[in-house]
Amino acid sequence: MNIHRILERARLRPTFPRVLVLEFFQEHARDHFTAEQVDKLLNEDMRNMSLATVYRVPGQLVNADLLSGVAFGDGRMVYELNDGARHDHLVCTVCGRIYEFFDAEIEARQQSVANSLDFAVTGRQLVLFGMCSDCRKSDAQANALARR
Repeated sequence: MNIHRILERARLRPTFPRVLVLEFFQEHARDHFTAEQVDKLLNEDMRNMSLATVYRVPGQLVNADLLSGVAFGDGRMVYELNDGARHDHLVCTVCGRIYEFFDAEIEARQQSVANSLDFAVTGRQLVLFGMCSDCRKSDAQANALARR
């Protein structure tokens, strides 16, 4: 679908920065980016958008449900294209890699807890932190070398 039409349906005027940022996320549909990363990658192509604009636009796109924002415990916010599919995240605290997963049992349990408390859920985020297998292997190798 045309980016201009998508923005208009979301009741946003298709300004140049909004079009660029939304196109960027559509081109990187399975990836997660901070505002700083978006700024760096867009401005590599000489787009010359200010950092303030690049910070503001993802928030507007999140409010319009076109992007999703995920707050990580270290104070950073990452954005991803909102494809409507619910999922959760695993974040490696060593390399920063982000994994997505969906688990129907977790979803059902969360809804069950909300129902038992007569709570209407309007949003949710589950982010698990730890070490990915590659970083654990590297860590184990480094420890083995240090013991020699």
